[in-house]
Amino acid sequence: MRSYISLCGLVLALCAVSARARADVDLEVAALVGTGVDTGNAPNNPYALQIGAAAELIVSGYVLGARATRSFGTNSDSGRAVNDLRTLGADVGYEWELALLHIGPRLGVGQISERNNGFKAPYLEPGAVAEVELGWFVAGVDVRYRVAINNTVANGLLVFGKLGLRF
Repeated sequence: MRSYISLCGLVLALCAVSARARADVDLEVAALVGTGVDTGNAPNNPYALQIGAAAELIVSGYVLGARATRSFGTNSDSGRAVNDLRTLGADVGYEWELALLHIGPRLGVGQISERNNGFKAPYLEPGAVAEVELGWFVAGVDVRYRVAINNTVANGLLVFGKLGLRF
């Protein structure tokens, strides 16, 4: 009886060690087009039109990504208009998959800079993403609130449309 239990234990241990771990891994690349509202003290809206791109690696629901954006602001009658903001950053987050729908929180961290004036500031972007996946194609919405550290001119509520591929 003891040898039978020992043999069963040994077989279970070998099965546990030899079983390959399966992780759901996806790679997504998407174009971003959006707009936003300045919540800082800029004399204009620096987020009138935004374009960019994002890439995300999703492993068992955990998201690690990179994104770059460029925004074009409105004209201003008073003061120097904030215009041509560029960002480069990383995202972390999680996503839940509900049939074709992918939803989840994101936190962006990176650097924002204005091309003409030369101001630079680190930023944080808490937000959320909702996407629909049809085969390899993905379309969705990405909503963020940008907090520019040490430069409130660049604070704003941002909304992006996403269109891309997911492998």
